[in-house]
Amino acid sequence: MPSGKYPSSIAKAAALLLLFAGNAFAGQGANVDPFAVNDGNIPGKTKYKGPLWRFNHDYPKTLPRSERPWTKVLNGKALTQENAQAYIEALKQAVSDDMRIMVTQPREWNGKTRNWYSMPWAGAAVQKTDWEGREAIYGTYTGQIQPASVYADSGLTVDIRNYAAIYYNDVAAYTLHKVWQKCSKKKRECPPTLSNDAAQFEEGSLVVKAAGVNASGKQWPVMQGAAKWQIYRPPFNSKGTIPGKRPVVSDIYVGIFDIIVKDSVAAPETGWVFATLVYDKDAPGQDAWDKMVPLGAMWGNDPAVNSAWYPEQPLSETYINPSAPAYATVTLGYGGRLSGPFDIAVKNHVEVDGKIVDKLPSSSCLSCHGTASFHPGVFKPLTFFYPAQMPLTSPWKMVAPGSAEWSEWFQNRPGNVPQSKEVGAIALDYSTFLQAALMNYAAVETARKPKLMKGVKDDFWETWRNWQKARKH
Repeated sequence: MPSGKYPSSIAKAAALLLLFAGNAFAGQGANVDPFAVNDGNIPGKTKYKGPLWRFNHDYPKTLPRSERPWTKVLNGKALTQENAQAYIEALKQAVSDDMRIMVTQPREWNGKTRNWYSMPWAGAAVQKTDWEGREAIYGTYTGQIQPASVYADSGLTVDIRNYAAIYYNDVAAYTLHKVWQKCSKKKRECPPTLSNDAAQFEEGSLVVKAAGVNASGKQWPVMQGAAKWQIYRPPFNSKGTIPGKRPVVSDIYVGIFDIIVKDSVAAPETGWVFATLVYDKDAPGQDAWDKMVPLGAMWGNDPAVNSAWYPEQPLSETYINPSAPAYATVTLGYGGRLSGPFDIAVKNHVEVDGKIVDKLPSSSCLSCHGTASFHPGVFKPLTFFYPAQMPLTSPWKMVAPGSAEWSEWFQNRPGNVPQSKEVGAIALDYSTFLQAALMNYAAVETARKPKLMKGVKDDFWETWRNWQKARKH
């Protein structure tokens, strides 16, 4: 979609969407507060005596000044295999003052005083979308579940689930202001604004995501000495959160830290660089933040490299640190494209051309986030996170790896061009988190105004819930 343009069909759909935005919530969404701080479960003082998480949604109303010190290592040139390591290190240094506190001193962390912000429509649980909300102690979200066998070589003895904390710097938060500018906490209403490329992030936007897992150093030797957080969540099993179980205060150990930056010089075709740090217990340093080392960076999908047909062809838009700890490389994505160790770029037991394949790398950071989109007034899911045939079956039937259809997930698109060809689809500039928040909003609106779902298939929300569950396993 050209910058500043907003086709009339989308404008009409958006107008319909906003027409029904109000301060009353009915049906399943009756108790959903767009400004909810957590999922409603708060530990008693006998279980936990520390501070609770605080929601900073006081977004800048004008574009803040952006220093962008990480750009200096490039001297005005795009990222390459040769300069990517220095770029990642510069990104880490740029956020170190704040993120060292966030990672290693959780009881001292306060995003509001340090100008880091969070997303509305993400605190409360929303059953229609399978959204579990934020937990109360550290504001984390439930993430992917992986069996111990995935990391057997590094000694993991328990199944793991990751829990992630996500923050936006002030420049990125200006985009949150644009999208949610019509929100009113007093009225408890929060409709989105998506016209005129409002969802496009500004240069210098930073999004950080720290993720920890439930495995201690005794249960997984690679986590020895990792930063420890406390969270308040129900227990889980291989299928997900166990229904009916009460939350418990439990420990998680931080193993991954993503830094996502809007930098159109470094990444001229996508506009984004995804950089991942991982915990290395053997790295030098005084604390767990020092021991977060580069796994790699990705600034494009390498669309010219057909890794399925020519697996030896090198990538030019993903860099993997040759010194990264071994456990962090077993879950790299399609053709070795970047994917963090707690993400699930490798799908197990899937069908390819009529045959069962035990392990198939089929995603990556950018290919997953590149599917982020929204359809105002229609809401229906547009593009699945993986190149799998619809509807999802068990086992999944994958699009033929290396085919033209498969390659649609591995193109370099500007952030305002959706992968979906559906008329009215709006690209969300690689923000899957914004997509989730918008779908939570849509769930509330359609519960309040069922006629918005007129003509939509009965399995609409079931499809979306299945997509979310599939992404977590």
